[in-house]
Amino acid sequence: MAPVTSAKTALSLEALSGGRFVMGIGAGGPGGDSDAFGGGPLNRAERTARFAEWVELTDLLLTQADTDFSGRYFAAREVAIGGGRPRRPPLAVAGTAKRGMELAARFADLWITQDAGQDPGAYAGTPHAEVRRQIVLLDEVCAEQGRDPGTLPRLAVLGYGGERPLASIEAFRDCLGRYEQIGITTLAVLWPRGDQARAQLAVLEQAAGEVGANCRIRGGLA
Repeated sequence: MAPVTSAKTALSLEALSGGRFVMGIGAGGPGGDSDAFGGGPLNRAERTARFAEWVELTDLLLTQADTDFSGRYFAAREVAIGGGRPRRPPLAVAGTAKRGMELAARFADLWITQDAGQDPGAYAGTPHAEVRRQIVLLDEVCAEQGRDPGTLPRLAVLGYGGERPLASIEAFRDCLGRYEQIGITTLAVLWPRGDQARAQLAVLEQAAGEVGANCRIRGGLA
């Protein structure tokens, strides 16, 4: 979907959900994510440029009554979809490198990362250390963009890299504590799947009760 149709859908979901909808945006990866829009494959720099246009245009569509925009990948001419504060749903922007973090600092209500490093040259060695490295960089980027880092909540998706939060309730508690310590405000885990799905689901059900009852950090599913 292009930003115009996505933004209109987001406004509808915002209304239907009574304000509980959060719109997540990411650059995508090679293969299916790039091919979905048609045309030839995009390299990382091109995907990042397209991502930047998507975020900027989506924010405009959701925050002002009328939008005109012309970019390399997307355009909007005299578009009025009913956006405008305070109707704009929260934006969650994914970014593991500086360019994505700049977009998060400028536009996002929530920053998203995961426990798998995207840049082998910068990877900190373990999933936890990598997320901590990114948080340090995010704070620096926020300062450069004139944003108080404390105003940007952080979500980490665990399970793509080496973390296994649903291996046991002890593993979940361990992940919860370690990531809360470094500033993550919301944890998301992959939905149980594969041969261990039943055991993982049991851990998830117990964890959900503990998060709701005792933890300041919020939980979620991916």
